[in-house]
Amino acid sequence: MPAAQPTFLLFSGHNDRAVVALCRFFSQQQLPFVIVARGAQDAIWRTVWAAQVVMSRLDKHLDVGLFRAAVQASQQASLVYCPTTEFMNQFVLDQRPALQTVGLQVGLPAAAVYAQLTSKLHSTAVVQRLTGIRPPPDMAWTHLKAPCVLKPRHNVSGAQVLYPQLCRTPEQLEAARAGLDPAQWFAQTWVEGQSHYLCGYLARSGERASFWQDNLLQQPGGKSMVLARSGRNPGVDEERLFNGLHALGFHGPFMMELISDAQGTLHYIEINPRFWGPLQLALTACPRLLSLFARDHGATLPEPPPPAPGPHWYAWAQGASQGDCRRYPHAEGLAAEELLRQHDVYAAPDTQALHACY
Repeated sequence: MPAAQPTFLLFSGHNDRAVVALCRFFSQQQLPFVIVARGAQDAIWRTVWAAQVVMSRLDKHLDVGLFRAAVQASQQASLVYCPTTEFMNQFVLDQRPALQTVGLQVGLPAAAVYAQLTSKLHSTAVVQRLTGIRPPPDMAWTHLKAPCVLKPRHNVSGAQVLYPQLCRTPEQLEAARAGLDPAQWFAQTWVEGQSHYLCGYLARSGERASFWQDNLLQQPGGKSMVLARSGRNPGVDEERLFNGLHALGFHGPFMMELISDAQGTLHYIEINPRFWGPLQLALTACPRLLSLFARDHGATLPEPPPPAPGPHWYAWAQGASQGDCRRYPHAEGLAAEELLRQHDVYAAPDTQALHACY
């Protein structure tokens, strides 16, 4: 008799596009999964996966009891945690022993390794050592000048997730720095150019799966990418990078952003060691990525077929309508409006009620 497949745990109401991509993957592979919703207004109730919701949170407060209740409601002995948000990842790492006791399987790396990579400050030295790629030049807080980017030294402060502040004008810089503690933030010069994501999964064994994403349109303020396509390696020694990350003790999903300037020089921006918003692109551009994640947590899956010839597209139509999007060089000449409608992450039968309105 074949071994039972693991059951995966998703928290919806945060990073919803990644949650939708994971729901699609688990459904396609017939892997069991359960969802903890974020109240009655959670968009997950308007998808075909509403039946997978085993409980709904009253608020955003996190404690071990919440995870214990999720395991009990699932009627499973244990659940595999899916890392989709920074705030929850930090809680899971802090409470790992207690959470494992109540039946949560935590696939995150050691807390110190995770902290080193997720930090926009400390990860720069790691990436430079492994790839030779430098971050944008630092800028002294006492001599700030627009355009620049203000970045938090730590992503989570208290109960709040901190995000970079993009300051293209003196007015934006003055407004951003007014409420910030210089001891908790640092500044880098602004780099103009093409944004690339390296999206990957690194297994405990060192096995890996990855693909490159060319970013085309981004929400104002450096928020979510709303249009992207599969791309090519802009000049990174991937073998050295992955081997170095494995030697460091890292395993799990990650997305690394680089910007290529007008001279073709690559600049390191950040690493997110968790599932990212445009995860839908992995389903078509690199099916093996999520299969490797599932197998790394005990699932039995056949090797997926290679992806069809690209390019593969990702879009979030409603996200693109929320403001004046930043347009990257590779977007020039593209019919963006048509591509946003055609490839909207919610334009599928399983999420049709959300199409172009969420």
